[in-house]
Amino acid sequence: MKPAFANLFWGLLLVWIDIPFSTFDVFNDTVGYLLIAYGMHRISKPIPLFTFGRWLAAFLAILSIPTTFSEESVSLFDQPFLLQGTWWEIWMSGVLGEFALLLLIYTLCEGIGRLAKSRGENGLFEHMRGSGSVYLFSAVPLMLISPFLLNFDIEALPVILLILGGVSLIGMLLILYGLIRAGRDLHRTTPKRRLDIRV
Repeated sequence: MKPAFANLFWGLLLVWIDIPFSTFDVFNDTVGYLLIAYGMHRISKPIPLFTFGRWLAAFLAILSIPTTFSEESVSLFDQPFLLQGTWWEIWMSGVLGEFALLLLIYTLCEGIGRLAKSRGENGLFEHMRGSGSVYLFSAVPLMLISPFLLNFDIEALPVILLILGGVSLIGMLLILYGLIRAGRDLHRTTPKRRLDIRV
């Protein structure tokens, strides 16, 4: 089971970190989503919620293809203060993509939390529930506000956005740590197929 959680860790890390090189994203989101889908597929039997999650990750992989070679990166992980780009980039890759991504992160945290609780790992259960809540409750306002920033003239808005961005960063780091912890603690079920990408 540990290699499957490693797939999830590296996949989420690839999606989270954006380092553009010319017009190409070195840390490719499409590859990241495919790793997440594969990791969820490998442990969908002990975590039934991941059956839905793997298809959601595959959908995000397809959705992220047009932005892989785009000069304008529209990503919730970048915490943009203003979304830019074409209609497709803003509404499909942006708003729809970010909503699907938030749903994927919820599925990831909830699925691991349920498995941890069933195995008596209450500490991991609380960690995944807590870190998921921290991330989602800070990221959702950012997603909702970003397309309408030109309509706001609030002096404290940059400070609010900075705080929300910082909290969501902490939440994501906690989720990534939770994946490492899950790979260490939830090792009783070994998937048939192994991919040697380890944390």
